[in-house]
Amino acid sequence: MFQLLIVDDESAVVDSLSDTLPWQTVGVTSVFKAYSGYEALEILKTNTIDILITDIHMPGMSGLELLAKAHRSWKKIKCILLSGHAEFDYARQAIRHNTYEYLLKPVSDEMILGKVKALAELLQKEREELLTYQLVAQAFEESLPKLRGELLNELLQGLELAPRSLQEKMELLKVNMRLGAEFALMLVRMEGKLSELDLYNLSLMEYAVVNMAGEIFEDGFRLWPCKDIHGFLVFLVTLKEGRKEEAADSENADQQLQQLASQLQLSVNHYLKGTVSVLIGKWGRFPQDVPKLYQDSLYSLRRRIGSQSGLLIYVSEALEQQPVHSLLRLYEPPLLVHLLESASWTLAEEKLQSVFQELRAKWADSSEHLVEVFFSIYASFSSLAHKNGRELAGMIGPGLSDVAGLAACRSLKALEEWTFQAFRLMKQSMENETKNDREHTVEKIKQYIRRHLTEDVSLQAVADYMYMHPVHISRIYKLETGENLSDYILRLKMEMAAVMLADRSVKNYEIALKLGYQNPNYFNKVFKKYYSLTPQEYRSKLDEDG
Repeated sequence: MFQLLIVDDESAVVDSLSDTLPWQTVGVTSVFKAYSGYEALEILKTNTIDILITDIHMPGMSGLELLAKAHRSWKKIKCILLSGHAEFDYARQAIRHNTYEYLLKPVSDEMILGKVKALAELLQKEREELLTYQLVAQAFEESLPKLRGELLNELLQGLELAPRSLQEKMELLKVNMRLGAEFALMLVRMEGKLSELDLYNLSLMEYAVVNMAGEIFEDGFRLWPCKDIHGFLVFLVTLKEGRKEEAADSENADQQLQQLASQLQLSVNHYLKGTVSVLIGKWGRFPQDVPKLYQDSLYSLRRRIGSQSGLLIYVSEALEQQPVHSLLRLYEPPLLVHLLESASWTLAEEKLQSVFQELRAKWADSSEHLVEVFFSIYASFSSLAHKNGRELAGMIGPGLSDVAGLAACRSLKALEEWTFQAFRLMKQSMENETKNDREHTVEKIKQYIRRHLTEDVSLQAVADYMYMHPVHISRIYKLETGENLSDYILRLKMEMAAVMLADRSVKNYEIALKLGYQNPNYFNKVFKKYYSLTPQEYRSKLDEDG
């Protein structure tokens, strides 16, 4: 659950603590080892360390200096300081650097394990408190109206969710609505001076209208509001009783709904000095009827209100239906263009398949629907190409990108073949581009490291040069090369050390310093681990071979 880093310039101490103690029993799953403060910082930059155990006296960078740097960059790390020095001044400095405990050597295994266990329990408690932290809850509460509106907007556009998922989401957002409940939609269009306001003042007016509606309708109805993609305020209206049991109740509810809508118009005119038109749609079942009733309401608004203002329209059951219905799958969220832009290739392919399923079921012989689908898909592909600085013809070829004659729209089969062939080429082109970008990035990283091998080639230095996060640098390099960036740097340093050891005029400690190892003993350990020979033994072998 937690990760531990042990730091000491005495390798025997580090290895003994790391390899012999039962860390799993106190909640530690991973133990990292460092033999200097510099090496510890490199580990801290590339790994999530929870607990740090360090010695005070180390060459190059003391334990207190390490603690100070760690506290500045990783404030949640808990620290234990080990030392053979009992001076109070050390303890006082350690406490200032957020050290949890100050222990004198020699210290028993039981003592170490006990302190780490206490730290692990403290960290676990902090994590649990963080999840229920009041500011997080408060921020969520403040965002609830916006999140509710976004969910309703998605449902209006045709988003389909599994009943259980939808119910869970509504419960999370505190939407007082049950599946299967009867509802009506009420559309409010801001008009006149209200529609001419700038974005800020219009938002204030819309907020005021929503509050007014809530107060006016609160005795008999529940409202779930949002602002739709056309700029209308849409209210999903339900009876507080939850359903209309009898025809008489239905008529009463309709009459009351119209009266309250009229009152909303008057209130907007009186208090906000503005005009709104209101359209009340037919009743349906939630959530299956939401998209259809929304489209019917928009159709009625266009037909019955049009460019007029200040009207109140109630859509009766007898209103004529749209003679030709539009495609649903093509325009329901998430849109194809958004899936392509986010490189969600699997979801994009599923989206296209659902569009063609709908075409086959309803409009296989409708040339207008085929052309509509073609140009919508073509526009999505073109948008993706242009946003990546490319021409569509360069990604799918001139044959597929040529719209002359609309050959792809001559039949459902031809359109489907064109679509998925172009889609596969788009996907391949984008994936090749991504791979090329990674290769270019890795090559720039390697060039920087080779040029600065005798200077600062820490992960942070490389990240600063590339203007990228250190973790992202590590992941890209590992993904492209299969090895850790630290292993590559080590290999280059050891290869350079081997070359420099061939020159007898250069001393071992000079080579260590030139390669960035402040502690020559640590350099000797690293070299021996890499070549299975100490630097001096390696030189002797070179003399024997020569």
